[in-house]
Amino acid sequence: MATWQVVFHVVPRGSVPPPPKRLAPAELDATDWWAGAAFPADYARRLAAMAPLVRSSSADLQTWGAADGNRIDVVSVGGRVSRVMVRVDVRRLDSKFGAALIDLMRVADAALVRNDGLVLERTIAAYSGALRGSNAWKYASDPIAFLAAEQLRDDDDS
Repeated sequence: MATWQVVFHVVPRGSVPPPPKRLAPAELDATDWWAGAAFPADYARRLAAMAPLVRSSSADLQTWGAADGNRIDVVSVGGRVSRVMVRVDVRRLDSKFGAALIDLMRVADAALVRNDGLVLERTIAAYSGALRGSNAWKYASDPIAFLAAEQLRDDDDS
């Protein structure tokens, strides 16, 4: 993940507490979120409309979009969707990408959960607020100030 990307997990809405609750960040990567729910059968078509399909090194991973831009990863187990992660490039916000993502959340009856565990409502306002409240946004807005603040935090931890 690039410093200017915000990572979201796409999880079935019934699996998460209602906003503004949080999930444990460690749980996000470790859970087979779609084991008990069906991801939309036409997801590949929907994701292809959001970003171009990219060749993957694994049969269990499908990727749409650039590694350093807007990107969607779908991890499958035995041909069934297991986890879905979205990376949003805050350097070049794309309103069509955001709108398509929110539409996918509604079709999939899913929630977006930011990598720090913040559970979002399925609205553009919640999505844009999560972007603006992220470290990636702080970095993209002022990289020097962000890196200086990170250095201060690292010095305080020593």
